[in-house]
Amino acid sequence: MKMKLSRISVLALLIGLFTACHVGNVTKSGGMDNQSYLQFIQGGEHSYSDGVTVYIDQNAEFTAKVDKPKKFSGTKGNVYVINTGRRHLKVVYKGQTLYDKDIVVGTQETKQITLP
Repeated sequence: MKMKLSRISVLALLIGLFTACHVGNVTKSGGMDNQSYLQFIQGGEHSYSDGVTVYIDQNAEFTAKVDKPKKFSGTKGNVYVINTGRRHLKVVYKGQTLYDKDIVVGTQETKQITLP
């Protein structure tokens, strides 16, 4: 009788231990990417068909396409990823400086730069 009782208590203890080790739902939590976006919009008659040269914080340049202004916000157009915070932005087209200012962009913000 004692042997049977000890076997039952050991079995109950093992079942309790194995069920206590149940792996539940795992949730992953993360923040937003620390990046912002730039979009260049045609403001006047000029089309900038060759694209414009963009300097951010006097670093390496890249060529960006200039979008035509849209009456609606259905499509996003050409956007370029930059780091968030205060940035110095210079936009040049065929040797002429079109835009030369400091901008502040937040996380996941799209800053639209309207060119003359």
